Amino acid sequence: MRKIIPIIAIVATLAIPTTTQAKSYGDELVMPWRFYKRLAQCETDSRWHTSTRNYTSGYGIAKGTWQRFSNSSNADRYTPLEQARVVDRIAWLGHTEPDGEFVHPVGPYGWAVIKSQNCMNLQQFICRSTHPKVKRWKRYC
Repeated sequence: MRKIIPIIAIVATLAIPTTTQAKSYGDELVMPWRFYKRLAQCETDSRWHTSTRNYTSGYGIAKGTWQRFSNSSNADRYTPLEQARVVDRIAWLGHTEPDGEFVHPVGPYGWAVIKSQNCMNLQQFICRSTHPKVKRWKRYC
């Protein structure tokens, strides 16, 4: 007669996701991850490591703006999620410089694909957002 070891119960217990495991990619961002994916698609066709003389990142951010809100010269070594965090600083949250100076957010309307082109319905994400940092930027809704 064979012995049955209760490994199945252990495996089943480990397979149940906890609340931290169940988080989706980008949950800590101000907007849903779909917003950032669409913004990158509209700006650079999602070329995450784009860098020209004047622009950097998958979001097509002016290099001076990128440097001001990220403390780095370009986005070459940043993951898409890390780039999205810089977008949050630029648009919604602001950023504290290493010397302690706070740089205020400039809002989402520096991206023409949001303000004038409304590429892939990006404006609707802003209009429907309930995040307190987004509410002040709903003037075009």
